[in-house]
Amino acid sequence: MKSIPFFSLLAALAMGVSAQPASAKIVCWTDDQGRRACGDVVPPEVLNRDLQIINPRGVVVETHKRPPTEAERQAQAEATLRATQDAESAKRSAAYDEFLLQTYSDVAELEAQGQRRLEVLDGRHRLAEKAVSDTEQALADLQLRAERLAAADRPVPERLKDQIVEFESTLEAHRKSLQGITEQRDNLIVRYAQDVARHRDISERRRKVLYRETA
Repeated sequence: MKSIPFFSLLAALAMGVSAQPASAKIVCWTDDQGRRACGDVVPPEVLNRDLQIINPRGVVVETHKRPPTEAERQAQAEATLRATQDAESAKRSAAYDEFLLQTYSDVAELEAQGQRRLEVLDGRHRLAEKAVSDTEQALADLQLRAERLAAADRPVPERLKDQIVEFESTLEAHRKSLQGITEQRDNLIVRYAQDVARHRDISERRRKVLYRETA
C-alpha cells in the first residue's frame, strides 16, 4: 500500500504530478496523531474513521462517515425514543387543550363543574368517616367485653372472638376506603386548579392571536 502525507499529496496534484494512476482511488484519513494521510488502500486500523476519496485533481468525490460506536448508537436510540415520547405528549396535550375549550365556554363553567364533583366526593368522604368511626366504636365495645370476661377469669366465647376478628377486618377495609376517597379529593382539587389555569392561559393566547389577525 502507498501512503503519503495529505499535504504532500496536494502539492503533487497542484504541480500536475499524479500521485496515483488515473483510475485509482485515493483515500484520505486522520491518523492517531491527528495528521491527515492518504493512500490507495485503507489500512484496517482506520476503517472505523471518517474517510474521504479524492480524484487526481484533489477534489473530494466521496465521503464515508465512520460507523457509530455502541455508546453513540445507544444515545441515538434514546434520543429517538425521547423525541417520539415528546411528540406523543405534545399531541395529547393539544388534544386536551381543545377538549377544555370545547367543553367549557369559560373558566366559571369549569370551576362550577369542579365544585359539583368536589361536593359529591365530600359526601362520600363524610360517609366513609362515619363508617370508620362507627366500626371503631363497635370494635372497642367488643374488645372491652372480651377484656372484662378475661379479667373475671371467665372464658371468652368463640362467637365474640370471631366478631372481634370480623370487625377488625371491616375497620381495615373502611380505613382503606376513606384513604382512597381522600386521595381522590386531593387529586381532584389539584386537577381542576391546573385545568382552570390551563383554560385561562389557552384562552388568553388565542385572544392575542385573534387580536393580531384582526388588527
